[in-house]
Amino acid sequence: MQKVKLIVGFLGLIWSSVLWAQSPELEVAWDKTTVLIFDAPIQSIDRGSQWLLGQKDAEAVNLLKLKAGSKDMPNTNLHVLTSDGRIHEFAVRYSEDPLNTTWDFRNKKERGSELKSSLGMNSSEFEGVAKNLASLESKSIKRQFRYEIFFWIKGIYFQDGLLFFDLMLHNTSRIPFQPIGPEVRIVDSRSSKRSTSREVDLEPAFSLVSGLNEKVGIESGQELKSMVLAYPVFTIANQKRLVFRLREARGDRELQLSLKGRDLLQAKSLPLLIDTH
Repeated sequence: MQKVKLIVGFLGLIWSSVLWAQSPELEVAWDKTTVLIFDAPIQSIDRGSQWLLGQKDAEAVNLLKLKAGSKDMPNTNLHVLTSDGRIHEFAVRYSEDPLNTTWDFRNKKERGSELKSSLGMNSSEFEGVAKNLASLESKSIKRQFRYEIFFWIKGIYFQDGLLFFDLMLHNTSRIPFQPIGPEVRIVDSRSSKRSTSREVDLEPAFSLVSGLNEKVGIESGQELKSMVLAYPVFTIANQKRLVFRLREARGDRELQLSLKGRDLLQAKSLPLLIDTH
């Protein structure tokens, strides 16, 4: 019986070693930050050692920052529970100079790469399109003015299986506006005795946000930004809205625009690319 227990214990030790080997080994330093990014918000953290310091980001709820609390920190482990029910296990050791300080565990990044490779455009071509759209004369399909900030949609375009949204932001106040987003979602609201509201977040295949402060006519203290987003082509029903939301990184200012299904059907062909080099 004692021999059986020893065998079982030995097999358990081997299995634990295999699982440990399969877990990514993180390196943390005293004067550098190691960052982990997950698909879902972080719910709880269990550190194997008090010398391993971990902090969730105040705004990016799926981001965890790690540091060593001592240069003599022993090898340890880390468990992170995310809101999607997954437990992420890591081996952690101290290093004066970590080989990798950013770990991105988001599955959607891989899906995004596969998606982009199947479209008729790559990232450098999209950047050329975005710069071209930014140089065009400004028009307005939808517009909002709040907090001395103009937020509007210049155009909607279609090409190579992609829908392009050309957005502009003009901050006329003296206080800089650092935007988070645009966050884009499809909102389905139906009024009834049991009112329901469903929202679906959209992840762009390509996106580019650039400052245009060098443009002629923009006074000192004002900001002008171009935001171009591209999505695999889609349509929405009449009772739904496509909502673009901008939030302020350090403040409470927020702007929002929405489009109806018929607005998407007015998409035009992309204008000819202008060589900006």
